Amino acid sequence: MRMKNAFFISLTSVFLLFPFPFLFAQQANEKVAIYTTDESGMGYAGFVGDFLTNAIVKQGRYEAYERTSAFLAELNKEQAFQRTGAVDDSQISSLGKMFGVQLVCVAKIGKLGSDLYISARLVNVETSRLNTSSRPVRFGADDLEEMESACLEVVKSLFMDRDYQVDTPVSGNSSSSSRRHPGEPEMVFVQGGTFLMGCTAEQGGDCLQGNHSVTLSDFYIGKYEVTQAEWEAVMGTTISQQRDKAGGRSLYGVGANYPMYYVNWDEVQEFISRLNTLTGKQYRLPTEAEWEYAAQGGNQSRSYKYSGSNFIEQVAWFMNNSVGTNHPVGTKSPNELGIYDMSGNVWEWCYDWYGSYSSAQQTNPMGPSSGVARIIRGGSFNGLTAQSSVINRAFFIPTFRSYDLGFRLVLSH
Repeated sequence: MRMKNAFFISLTSVFLLFPFPFLFAQQANEKVAIYTTDESGMGYAGFVGDFLTNAIVKQGRYEAYERTSAFLAELNKEQAFQRTGAVDDSQISSLGKMFGVQLVCVAKIGKLGSDLYISARLVNVETSRLNTSSRPVRFGADDLEEMESACLEVVKSLFMDRDYQVDTPVSGNSSSSSRRHPGEPEMVFVQGGTFLMGCTAEQGGDCLQGNHSVTLSDFYIGKYEVTQAEWEAVMGTTISQQRDKAGGRSLYGVGANYPMYYVNWDEVQEFISRLNTLTGKQYRLPTEAEWEYAAQGGNQSRSYKYSGSNFIEQVAWFMNNSVGTNHPVGTKSPNELGIYDMSGNVWEWCYDWYGSYSSAQQTNPMGPSSGVARIIRGGSFNGLTAQSSVINRAFFIPTFRSYDLGFRLVLSH
């Protein structure tokens, strides 16, 4: 079936009604605004909007309602995102509150070679944070039946975590431990294992070092980079005040859900010390090995070049798509474990001193015992493609601060 090329956005409002008594008190009558953007050039956004609505109904727990054109009109008025497809979750949240919905589902159609894909994320209007997101689901460009099946798979992925609770941690599930302070990040469980750290075949010409076998114990890692809201809740300083410490430079993304930056390694240690005192827990920076293992997807790794995909645009804000600024955490697709932004957005401090890799097998390595510079990982919104690969290494002295350098935390299991 051939469709004329067009950029088209459909927006569908639905009520989510859960008939099960034990869920009714929490989820009854929740409203979800659903809209789709088509970056494939195929003009399929209207079909996807309809299929997503039908897929929700097929779950047997939801009732769909008519489209809300007023929401779309306000969205277009507030932010001209048609050029890049980027949507600010805080803006989506404020519009959701205006129209009385509790959740907003942001769906996107993209192109992978001769195929298309659908991905989506579910934004909580009250918190302006991502509830969950789906992995991209591929379908044939001219196959509407495959498109409908892909929409059903996306919907199941989005709403499964809201309907069921998992008591035993499984690699990739969020930590079940309670968060006691607004400065605490949401954590993802990473089951330990043995992996090849460093240069691997899928990295191609981007390999600049050797490799070695590393075995790691279980740990938890931040689902997102530490945000400006979390930093301020612990340290009391704003991003503007941190910028001033760097000599009054420019700001590159301001908001509660934007990653924290302009923080040096030493300040991060102070943040961790205060957070641990406030919570009674033992947060820390990830070791370089833990960072790379988590970025690769841990024991669920599919050996992607970037964290979650071989297509950098799906998972990273980098030089070619960031428009010169960082973005709210979790606005790209996650990796295999459900971790966001380990490629791009802001560089991330690691615990280790920088040093050459050992060729010997290692267990829970912590890097050299001393050094001049600390490891940073992941690339940034201002970085080249190769810098966002899961194996790329860089380093700075511990007192260095930058507009594109932040961090995420680890918690031992």
